[in-house]
Amino acid sequence: MTRFKKQLPAGVEDLLPQECYLKRNIEAKLRNVFTLSGYDEVSTPSYEYYDVFASGAGSYLQEKMIKFFDLKGAILALRPDLTIPIARMATSKLMDNSEVQRLFYLENSFRIEEPTVGRSSEFLQAGIELLGEKSAGGDAEAISIAIECLLSSGLSAFKIDIGQVSFFKALIKDYDFDDESIDKIRHLIDSKNEFELNKVLVKLGADKKLDEKLFKLMTFFGAGEVFEKARALSDDTDAINAIDNLEEVYNLLVSFGLSDYITIDFGMLHDISYYTGIIFRGITEKMGFAILTGGRYDSLLSDFGKDVPATGFALGVKRLMIALERQDKLSGFYKTDMVVSSISSSSKAAYEYVSDMRKDGKRTLFCAGLSKSELLKLKEEKSAAKAVLFDTNGEKIEI
Repeated sequence: MTRFKKQLPAGVEDLLPQECYLKRNIEAKLRNVFTLSGYDEVSTPSYEYYDVFASGAGSYLQEKMIKFFDLKGAILALRPDLTIPIARMATSKLMDNSEVQRLFYLENSFRIEEPTVGRSSEFLQAGIELLGEKSAGGDAEAISIAIECLLSSGLSAFKIDIGQVSFFKALIKDYDFDDESIDKIRHLIDSKNEFELNKVLVKLGADKKLDEKLFKLMTFFGAGEVFEKARALSDDTDAINAIDNLEEVYNLLVSFGLSDYITIDFGMLHDISYYTGIIFRGITEKMGFAILTGGRYDSLLSDFGKDVPATGFALGVKRLMIALERQDKLSGFYKTDMVVSSISSSSKAAYEYVSDMRKDGKRTLFCAGLSKSELLKLKEEKSAAKAVLFDTNGEKIEI
């Protein structure tokens, strides 16, 4: 019965004091970026009815959901994603079709994952949702805030890869592929897995024309020069509109002075199925996975009864911490200003002094009844700036 008493389930972790401090410090920086950018914080429940996620998540997330039953037999799921429940909340409680809402969150998500570096079953995400804004300016706004978040954390040598899922959808729209097959194709293109992609396309009976387009898609990576390459791939109206939209967002970001942080990648396709247009991903050196992902999802809110355009992103806080650590930019801990002790007869005076110090913002550790040598030892352990002992007369002695 006590076999697992001192163990953690796979995929979750404890945070020790310094790691917790560093995490909270990053959270504060991200919250500051969001609030100064005009976004308001929201919070949704850790679990919801499975139906909330059934249509918008796609097969990728559905397979990874942690599901259980309530007392009436209804299927519940721990949220695998924050965007979907915020869409549910916003459409039912916040907005009319004409309103624009700028929302942000700092919440945990839950998925069944094989525990590896940067991947766990419970993870903190920070992100924004810009609801009711359909312009290229809205996409550029979301991407620019993502860049600000990474810069404010102290990260350097990172890029935001930007793609356009509508272009991919335009290339395959004339083929009768089911949603599961499309999800598989998208995942293989995104992971640049040419061998498996070829096998899937052969199995689906795709023609050579489509094969050629999808394999070329994975090579369209760079700056402004990739737009003409993409235009040469298809003259379909939807495809051209998708390219024009991506180029407009790119030009806006260049005009913001952010060109050093962005690249274009037509072969980048998120696994989550609700994205409809611009998509983007934050990557950095010494990391084998994205720090943040985001994009436009103009159809998701209609699943909850309101046809509202939207864009946003989610940043993995743990992944950001790993990236900062690998760049030697993750350090620090609480600084103790002083340690205080007293004998019994002077405890009241000592406690009043400690209270005054704390009101002044001084981190003060009070341990009554310590000897002088014990107090000095505590000072050393806590790297405190000073130690104060109250004697039998209630006099304050700095030692």
